[in-house]
Amino acid sequence: MKNFDFLKKKNIAFIVSAVLLVAGLLSFVIAGFNMGVDFTGGSKITMHMDKDPSKDLDAVEKYVKDIVGEDKFVSLVQSTTNKKDIIVTIKSVTSFDTLVIKEIASLYGIDVKTIGDKETTADDKGNEYAYVSFELNAEPTVKEDDLKAKLNALDKENEVFKSVNVEKNVVTVNYYSTSVEEKIIAKVNDDEKFEVVSDEISTISKNRASAQTKTALISAAVAIVLMLVYITFRFKQIASGLASVACLFFNLFMMFTFYAVFQWEMTLDIIPACLTILGYSINATIVIFDRIRENNVKEADFDAAANSGVHSTMLRSVNTTITTLITIILVYILGVTSIKAFALPLIIGIIAGLFSSVFLAAPIWSVLRKWFKVEEKAAAKKQAKAK
Repeated sequence: MKNFDFLKKKNIAFIVSAVLLVAGLLSFVIAGFNMGVDFTGGSKITMHMDKDPSKDLDAVEKYVKDIVGEDKFVSLVQSTTNKKDIIVTIKSVTSFDTLVIKEIASLYGIDVKTIGDKETTADDKGNEYAYVSFELNAEPTVKEDDLKAKLNALDKENEVFKSVNVEKNVVTVNYYSTSVEEKIIAKVNDDEKFEVVSDEISTISKNRASAQTKTALISAAVAIVLMLVYITFRFKQIASGLASVACLFFNLFMMFTFYAVFQWEMTLDIIPACLTILGYSINATIVIFDRIRENNVKEADFDAAANSGVHSTMLRSVNTTITTLITIILVYILGVTSIKAFALPLIIGIIAGLFSSVFLAAPIWSVLRKWFKVEEKAAAKKQAKAK
């Protein structure tokens, strides 16, 4: 690499980058992203078992899929910290209240609104039932038995609906109120091979998930804008700021490409990972830009100064990246699930950062200098001062 001219052969790096970007865009369109419940809404159910359940995890997965369906099932894993724990993740499941409203509205072809709050009561076996009343804008013509049959069809296996009462234009529905999460726990516990000692349910609503997605996008955008301002101010050129931001965009884009291609689940850990990648990558770019600026004082030709600057800092960039990667890879191998979710995007982002800072940063800066006619403007200022 000693004789490689990064500036004269910049088209090679640009072509490789373009191919990677196009491949990424195609993966986004074709495969999309496997968004976790942190961004889509859903629940994480931790079941603490009386013994190691590793041999029967397939059975538990089947129970979950039978209750929520294939499309709502996200994952089922055995905890790495406690082998007796099973962690089930499912997407948001439409509440029975919503299903009932939709079914009644569809059946009668009218608008439906709920009267008052949902009330719950328990039968002699301890099963909880909910009572919800709906007001119709006209007296129903469908018989109670027909309506009950329609509502029971929403959940045949569990026979969730107990009774339906129709008085004039008010329909009161009495149904089994156990949540989907509780149904999963009860179903697993009913199997003689399992005994759920205790459980924990963590639910993220769709509204909260949307807010977290918005926060992630705003955080990344603010970080990039502030870096653009800082680099532009430090090197006194908008070209340098835009070049650094282009490299940051490339690094994040490559990380998301891997997530789309391999369909890795995107969790909330990706937010701090993205910000860490931005901070690490900009540091490597600044080191190179500093050396280029120093060389440019000695050499009149910017491209020659840039090529020399990349060569003089490349060993430092490679060594720093390798030592950082060794640490993060060990963290990924030895860490728990949550740590792995943070370390994985870092590995991809840091490798992409090495490529962008060495092969893209200086060439992009050079191209942008020509676009903004930096040399011509500098010469004009000198002439003006001379006069």
